Amino acid sequence: MNSRQNELSIFVPDKNKVVVPFMRDVFTIPRNSRHKPKLIGSVCRECEEYFFPKTGSKTTCDNPVCPRSTSEVYLSGKGKLLSATITHSSVDGNVEHASAVILLDEGIKINSHLIGWEGYRDMLIPGSPVELVLQDLGENEWRETQVGYAFRLITGRKKPVFPPTEEEIRAVEAARAENEKQAKRQQARQKKAASKKAVAQKKRTAARKKASVLKKKSAAAPKKPASAKSKAPVSRGKAASAKKKTATTRKTAAKKKTNTSAQAANPANRSAAAGKAAAGKAARVKAPQKTASRKAAPKKTTQKKTTAKATRKRR
Repeated sequence: MNSRQNELSIFVPDKNKVVVPFMRDVFTIPRNSRHKPKLIGSVCRECEEYFFPKTGSKTTCDNPVCPRSTSEVYLSGKGKLLSATITHSSVDGNVEHASAVILLDEGIKINSHLIGWEGYRDMLIPGSPVELVLQDLGENEWRETQVGYAFRLITGRKKPVFPPTEEEIRAVEAARAENEKQAKRQQARQKKAASKKAVAQKKRTAARKKASVLKKKSAAAPKKPASAKSKAPVSRGKAASAKKKTATTRKTAAKKKTNTSAQAANPANRSAAAGKAAAGKAARVKAPQKTASRKAAPKKTTQKKTTAKATRKRR
């Protein structure tokens, strides 16, 4: 609920306005801003007792022991707060009004409307200083400015502290909820990071244990004797040269085979080959057989003879 009441403006003296009091013979109306308003009361000169509002010039003192008459007097308009009550308007529940019981410096207790208390709720306690002010009540039917009296708190240099409105309360609650969400997210991130760290630590511990076990096993196993001849690593250049030699050998063999088949297909070459075969046969017959390994020669000669006969028949 909004505690800031819609108070009437404080009266400021103006020479161009016709000002009348809401109640006559109750307070004075200053002519300029230098003067302050005062309450009109009565005082007994015999017992020095004050009365408000004034009792009249022919009224006797209320003290039965002092039958003296009273006289009119201006009261200081300053006092202290004895009690205060805050009420809500029946028309608009958001507007608050305050009434108070005030003890004037002259010792008189009066009931009055209290203004200027918005933002100073902590000062609505007995003993808080107050002073008299006039309120502008607006114009009457004759266009005269009516004024009434009230009291306000003397705050000095103290700054007002207004209670939060509904919008401010909702904004504070939303900010608090957002802060709680961020705190929960931060806790979740920290928890996740801690769990990841614990898992990584477990993995490192397991790897260390495994490495130590393997080291112990390798230390306990018997050592194998090193081989006398270790295979030297084959360089890329040597491997390429060996591959090149193999290809060259294959090409040479293929050329020889091709030449041999071509010579066999030519008749002149065949007759020359047959002559060479006959000459070789005659030489083998004339040569003495020195070793036992040459005994198998006749089989070859027979085969060569057969080949020579076949060649002649073809011719």
